[in-house]
Amino acid sequence: MVFAMFCVFVTMCRISLPDGSGVMGDMSKSKACTIFIVFAVSLLLGFFISTASVQAQSGLSGVWEIKLDTQTGEQVWTATFDETGGTIAGEIDMNDGEGVLPLEGTLDGTTIQWGFVVPDLDGDMPINLSGEIQGLAIDGDEGSFVWYGTGVWTGRKQ
Repeated sequence: MVFAMFCVFVTMCRISLPDGSGVMGDMSKSKACTIFIVFAVSLLLGFFISTASVQAQSGLSGVWEIKLDTQTGEQVWTATFDETGGTIAGEIDMNDGEGVLPLEGTLDGTTIQWGFVVPDLDGDMPINLSGEIQGLAIDGDEGSFVWYGTGVWTGRKQ
């Protein structure tokens, strides 16, 4: 992109009109260079700001589909994460008709650790998960998920 802008600038400086002036008329080359630099920097800043915006949108915060693959079969949950400064809060719907449960955890780089507690007549059952975020996916570690058994889990941002 910068190379293309440079080529346009050089071409503009070299084009001569019949009266001997360039396309830029009476404008000095140093003034033209200044205008070009301001233009180029503005384009680059716009590019970096839009790239940062896309990266922020692809962060952890948002709605995720969580799939467990265990001895009891595949389970599909819906988690809503809200990450701020490495601290995760949110809720999870285990799609069991019992409603949503609060979740909490931490994010350190791409490593996520989170969990929630499932109330049960025999006592509260904590479920803890960990894994690595890879863009819009989470590659979960193998774990034990209470009565669901042991297995692996994955996440996909919705």
